[in-house]
Amino acid sequence: MTDETPASEDERLVLRDVRALLDQLQLDRDHTLTMQSRLSDDLGVDSLALVELCDQFERTFDVTLPDEVFLLATTPQQWLDAITEARSGEATSSESEQNDDSPQGVAQSATDRLTSIARRVFSAVRTALDTRGSASANSSPKAGGSLLYSLYAWVILIPFALSIWLLAVLPMTLSRRRDAGRAVARVNCRALGISVVVDGELPDSARPYVVASNHSSFIDGLVLYVFLKEPVTFVSSTDMEHQFLLGRIMRGFGCVFVDRGRAERSAASVEILVETIRSGKHLLIFPEGSISPQTGLRVFHLGAFETAASSNCPIVPVGIRGSRNVLSPGSFRSRPGQVKVSIGTPVMPAGNDFGDRVAMRDSVRDAIARLCGEES
Repeated sequence: MTDETPASEDERLVLRDVRALLDQLQLDRDHTLTMQSRLSDDLGVDSLALVELCDQFERTFDVTLPDEVFLLATTPQQWLDAITEARSGEATSSESEQNDDSPQGVAQSATDRLTSIARRVFSAVRTALDTRGSASANSSPKAGGSLLYSLYAWVILIPFALSIWLLAVLPMTLSRRRDAGRAVARVNCRALGISVVVDGELPDSARPYVVASNHSSFIDGLVLYVFLKEPVTFVSSTDMEHQFLLGRIMRGFGCVFVDRGRAERSAASVEILVETIRSGKHLLIFPEGSISPQTGLRVFHLGAFETAASSNCPIVPVGIRGSRNVLSPGSFRSRPGQVKVSIGTPVMPAGNDFGDRVAMRDSVRDAIARLCGEES
């Protein structure tokens, strides 16, 4: 397929800028882009990347787009409509300025322009500052995947969940709660026939960093939280925060919750993560955002790389193998087996430009693909 033939010069320019962004993000390789394509839902454009697209449109068409554009424009056609409206509004404003050349009028015009520029710069600063593996040859008589083992697993897991919940609500320091929770989790892993091997070491804990990992099973977060030597702060969506059992556990164990979605919410979320990094904590982020029953890495969202660039901290790539075999996505029946966690070489931000962040994302994604054995 090819991109649709534009009906006007403005449409050509809009499609050109969108295509350049998609190519940089390595999205829409089949070239299905049209003026009616939904950039986020159909093509997978990260909401933080929309800020870069907005800035590019402003340079191309020499307009200033309002912040509401992120709420209203989901397709290239809607972006073009916003550009046309902004251009019309600025023409009207220009006529008004010509009729009002008083010092007050000139000062107000300059103030409005500076306010608009400051808003855009602030938005840009906030965004610049977003398995395979072999199963263990376990000789347990409880065969993996069998109904008997599944029943046995639930007999173990229900008391485990309750004990972790109690730890989350008891008046304890986060450090003591973490140590107790990790000890309980290790005992349960042994009882379930799940072994975890960690290959490599995290950097010196004196400097904050972001741990970025593939995400192929619901147990990935638990495995990293429990078996990495350095304490990490798990990052999750606000959708999880208010869940009665899991949400309370995650809050009690120091999880940071952020909004995902449109650019202004994502930019604010990056700001929260930057402040967390600056407080000296190590963040744990799954750039894929969610798990999928299909093997292979999916598109990485930019939040982790925006955070690393804005706080000038390294990202440590981590690959997890075997967790998909222990607990498949969408399944409630676990199996005994081995999970291997491989820690890669930290990757430092090369700069704060959008292209630098995309390049960092690609480098980390390639490293994780090698470590986990799941190519895209």
